[in-house]
Amino acid sequence: MPLWPETANALHRLRGMSHDADGQCVFVNRHGQPLTRDGVAYVLTKYATAAAHENPALLRKHITPHVLRHSCAVALLQSGTDVTVIRDYLGHTTVATTGRYITINLQMKSDAMQAFWKKAGIEPANAKSWKPKGDLLAFLQSL
Repeated sequence: MPLWPETANALHRLRGMSHDADGQCVFVNRHGQPLTRDGVAYVLTKYATAAAHENPALLRKHITPHVLRHSCAVALLQSGTDVTVIRDYLGHTTVATTGRYITINLQMKSDAMQAFWKKAGIEPANAKSWKPKGDLLAFLQSL
């Protein structure tokens, strides 16, 4: 997994302070064994719960390591990172897997359409929101 140089340096320093037998693991459990996926989830839940005392809105959030991974992928996408780079970053074999994994939020879709209309020079002036008539919706639902 790619890391910023500062993060990699901090992890190297922490590895030297590790309590595991060979000093190779940065994150260990109370027995000095490498932290497992469940262990990471436990620690994250523990600190998210503690943070919820200061920010009660966190209680309504489902915070897991997978959600953090997903959030990172979406942030990379929003920053303009190519999907193939995100695929490699996440370790997926196909872009299709990454496509199912990441979602584009509505703001990104709106921004993309606005950029298209502006570039095409056909940005509508005083455009009204289109509202479909009931018969069209009924027809589409019947398909």
